Amino acid sequence: MKKNERTEDKTEQSLKPLYARSVVNSLGGGMVNPFMSVYAVKLGASTSLMGWFQSSTNISNNLMQIFWGRISDSLKRRIPFIVFGGTILSALWIPMIFVADATQLIIILAVQALLGSMAIPTWTALIGDLVPSLKLGRANASINLWASIGSVITTVASGLLMISIHGTVQEIFFVPLTVAMVSGIAASLIMLKIPEKKNGERMNLKENLTSDIFNVLASARKTNSFVRYCYADATFQFFMSISWPLFAITQVNILHASMLQIALLSVVQTIVTIVFQGWAGRLADTVGRKPLVVFFRFSLVTVPLAYAFVPDLNTLIAVGLFWGFAQALGSASQTAYLLEVTPKEYRGSFTAIYNLIIGVVTFFGSLIGGYLSDYTVSVFGAITGLQIVYLLSTVGRVIGAGLQFTLKETLKK
Repeated sequence: MKKNERTEDKTEQSLKPLYARSVVNSLGGGMVNPFMSVYAVKLGASTSLMGWFQSSTNISNNLMQIFWGRISDSLKRRIPFIVFGGTILSALWIPMIFVADATQLIIILAVQALLGSMAIPTWTALIGDLVPSLKLGRANASINLWASIGSVITTVASGLLMISIHGTVQEIFFVPLTVAMVSGIAASLIMLKIPEKKNGERMNLKENLTSDIFNVLASARKTNSFVRYCYADATFQFFMSISWPLFAITQVNILHASMLQIALLSVVQTIVTIVFQGWAGRLADTVGRKPLVVFFRFSLVTVPLAYAFVPDLNTLIAVGLFWGFAQALGSASQTAYLLEVTPKEYRGSFTAIYNLIIGVVTFFGSLIGGYLSDYTVSVFGAITGLQIVYLLSTVGRVIGAGLQFTLKETLKK
């Protein structure tokens, strides 16, 4: 009994820097992330350009992850990639202050996603390295909880700040982008507190770029549970991404939302997620991952329906209460499920493969949604044109959510 308690205490101690990094990083993320698509729309982006806004970020964010994940697995190191990737990503918030149009913003965001992507598979793999399988649900819930707390505070502050500034759109975003840069760099440096043994083995870079990566891909294809999850989730996220370019257009041009209302839309969901996060983590570790994943995906079917037919943003904020609850279940179960269908020695690599697959399908999904809505709006008008694409996304999401039933439970009770 005492041994188990000592093990739990040691695990909690090792996770403290992860909690700290999540909070500090989310302070900056909360200042800008809920508003970047609105920034693009206010810079003059059309629905097709918003398709590029979503798709270029998705593909850039996931393009290099197989490389970084495999290098991390070979070196048996995670921290350098998290620190360096997070620092580069954070520094690139500053050039966005000086953009003159939406195209320039999209290019910088794509470069930021590409260079900062090294931190993504290594962060997920680090959680898997530090947390026992039976506690993955609770650990992910706790990490997401701390991140949510930070973002709630700064998202409201950012919304209030931006409606109080009267100037160009670049001037309105000056302070939020600067805070995001400082917070992101600080969050990355916190990770240096985690001790990590250096691997004495020499790594052949050429091998990792060629045969080693192909070996990992071959291993992934033979892991049936991983392949099934990738197929089911990629199908859902393809149809989900079709509606992504439309959200900011609807918020700004159809519902005429203020920055404060957009902030509240994000904050209300986040607060509900915080309330249910701990309970969702315990549920994932007792009931299982699959039931929560299925519920989460079916819950997201309601998102395009709401955007298609709500009369105002206040109604959308009210519906966001349900989305916040669903997000708590999703964040507690999805990462845990992914880590459990990947071999321990390939966690970074398999996570990167999954993210690349999702990046590719959402790249095409967002582009299709953007250009299709350009056409439907030109033929049927703004409201009806957007509704048609939202309904297409809804039908596809139902199909993708249904595929989640084909997954097998991974929790070993």
